[in-house]
Amino acid sequence: MSTQSTGQPDWRRQPGVRRSGGRRGRQEPQEAAQPAPESSEPPGAGQSPEPQEPEVVVSRTLFSFLEPGLNAIASFGLPLVMAGVIALVAGTCLVAFVPSMRPYGWLIVFLGLFLVLLIGLVSLSSLLSAFLSRTGRYGVNSLVMVAAFLGIVLVAGWISFENHLRLDVTANQQFSLANNTRKLLDELDQPIKATAFYVTEFQDHQEVLIRRQQVEQTLREFKVRSSRFTYEFKDPDLEPEIARQYGITQYESVVVEGLDSKIVDIVTPTNAGYSQLEQDLYTSILVATGRERKKIYFLSGHAERTTFSSIGDGYSSLANSLERDNYEVKILSWDPTEDGVTVPDDAALLVIAGPTAALPQAHAQVLDLYLQGRNPNGVARREGGRMIFLAEPDTQASFRELLARWGVAVASGYIRDLDRSVPENPQTLRLQVYNPTAPPEIIVPKGQELQTTFMAGATSLQLVDDGLRLPTPLAITSANSYLISDVNRADPITEGAQADRKGPFVPAALIEAVRPVGEAPPASPQSLTESEIAKLVVFGDADFVSNAFFNRGSGADLFQNSANYLLGDYSLVSIRPKALDFREFNLDNNEHNFVRFSSWFFLPGLMGLAAALVWWVRR
Repeated sequence: MSTQSTGQPDWRRQPGVRRSGGRRGRQEPQEAAQPAPESSEPPGAGQSPEPQEPEVVVSRTLFSFLEPGLNAIASFGLPLVMAGVIALVAGTCLVAFVPSMRPYGWLIVFLGLFLVLLIGLVSLSSLLSAFLSRTGRYGVNSLVMVAAFLGIVLVAGWISFENHLRLDVTANQQFSLANNTRKLLDELDQPIKATAFYVTEFQDHQEVLIRRQQVEQTLREFKVRSSRFTYEFKDPDLEPEIARQYGITQYESVVVEGLDSKIVDIVTPTNAGYSQLEQDLYTSILVATGRERKKIYFLSGHAERTTFSSIGDGYSSLANSLERDNYEVKILSWDPTEDGVTVPDDAALLVIAGPTAALPQAHAQVLDLYLQGRNPNGVARREGGRMIFLAEPDTQASFRELLARWGVAVASGYIRDLDRSVPENPQTLRLQVYNPTAPPEIIVPKGQELQTTFMAGATSLQLVDDGLRLPTPLAITSANSYLISDVNRADPITEGAQADRKGPFVPAALIEAVRPVGEAPPASPQSLTESEIAKLVVFGDADFVSNAFFNRGSGADLFQNSANYLLGDYSLVSIRPKALDFREFNLDNNEHNFVRFSSWFFLPGLMGLAAALVWWVRR
């Protein structure tokens, strides 16, 4: 193809054409160059130089300043990532397993997380390219699957721990708690702590070790049932100050304490086999949480001392003190003309304080049945009768007959102790010597022996030991004491036919009996139930706990310690004890060999056959 000439020069063929910006690409047309006029001046003379474009200087970015440092960090990427992972693992272990170093564990966790995130941000492009590549996508897929598997395992573990199921496969449910106990633990409204005091050296006390294991097993069942129940064991020999703080005088004891209510109750073994341990712990939890209190009834209707009276011979101070010990004090009023009287089923302790009127025969029968552990209709009570009787030298004969049926004879005179009576008032006895064989919970509470007890006009108690009862004097007078029948005479008659009976005498005693005097003994002592054992504390004086003497000496402590002892094994609920059945698996020689060899080879052989079957199918 030819191009016709138009008389204009072609600009594409002109030399020296400068493209805009010196760039390749779009070209701007320029005007045709005119021929320079001829001149005699040399080239370039008298012409100004062509102007130059100014050089543009670009400012540096912030990343350009950080880039050397980030490159330096990235060069140590692998060691820093490994250090971060190690810090995460170590910190997590400290947080989970070392509570005392938990703050340092969190610090190490945050440090490891910081290192891992730092390297991830520095190498973000490499990290993204690695994840977005084909190999990276497979790796991410594997990580997601592993994370999902771990998440499922963790969720399943959490569900199993929070909703665990424990099965008791013993024939008589030996290791299961009663329904009442489970309900009580599920409804706990405050933390409960149990502290068991048992020695740790069992070389000579293997039976103590067996009982300790039983206590620990029962406490563990309580803890498993409720997260609000905790327990621990203390050795009273190694930590005696803690034992004294709780008033522990018997090594095998469990202190149950409400951490919110601050109420403490002590559980002592009801029997050698600990068959009532669950029942006793149930009662202690009720007491420690304040949900229920043991009730003490003061009998009224026979001119007894009353807890309503605030005068000198009243018992209002004693009632207030018992209520501060978390007992509920109530009045049991019996009409002397009424025959259909009864002792309430919730009566944990019955107190008869200085009666001066006669006891009707119908009332005497009800009290006698109460001590035998039965109601007037003959039905056995849940617990045996517990009674505190405060006698006087002029106690009515009907009440004397009731006490005599249970092995306590109340004398008619008062005790005059020439060595220990109050000099200004010789009819007031000072008890300074207590029986060292008596229960320490009564005479040595919290490891401190009782001080002097003042008894105004105390009479003597004669105890019967016939094999059906266990009488224990709580205090004894000196040998230089006399029983004076005339309350108006202070000086004893020491010689002649009219001489007063000389001591020592017993002004306070504890009696545990299984039958009234004269009745046949039980056929088997092992068959006795708790309701068949009567427990009495009899005092020869009713004034030592009255308002006039309440803050004088240790009389109030002696009474309250006796009440605490009688109520120590009283339960607010009845839970059937679980007997341990011994079941034998009797085999002859052939049966024994079959059981032994089948357990050795049956399961491995079964697995081998399954493996062979799989191989045959997939070959």
